[in-house]
Amino acid sequence: MEDGDYYEKGLEALKAGDKDTAVSLLEEASRNTPNDWRVFNVLGAAYAGKGLYEKAIGAFKVAEQLAPGVASIHYNIAQSYEAAGVLSEADYEYEKALQIDPNYTKAKTAREALRQRMKQR
Repeated sequence: MEDGDYYEKGLEALKAGDKDTAVSLLEEASRNTPNDWRVFNVLGAAYAGKGLYEKAIGAFKVAEQLAPGVASIHYNIAQSYEAAGVLSEADYEYEKALQIDPNYTKAKTAREALRQRMKQR
């Protein structure tokens, strides 16, 4: 299989709901194309889909190092932190996403909902 095929097939598997296959293909893609932030971003999504939030955060952070100006990566990190119950880190990452893209509606909405949850604690 060509290097790019692992990414494409992994993305297809993830969209089809086959998270195990997606993780395996995307891990291979990350070894073959270690400088492609998209691979790590989708790998993070596959890990998160399996409830492996620490691994997801790790993959998203690699994606962030490769492409620091992509707001959706910070949103994804925030979502994983929130799912893992690390709310202060989630809030920080939503904020970073909004610094990059102040009109990022999904991040704005998620941050507001998170802050409401944090107030109720």
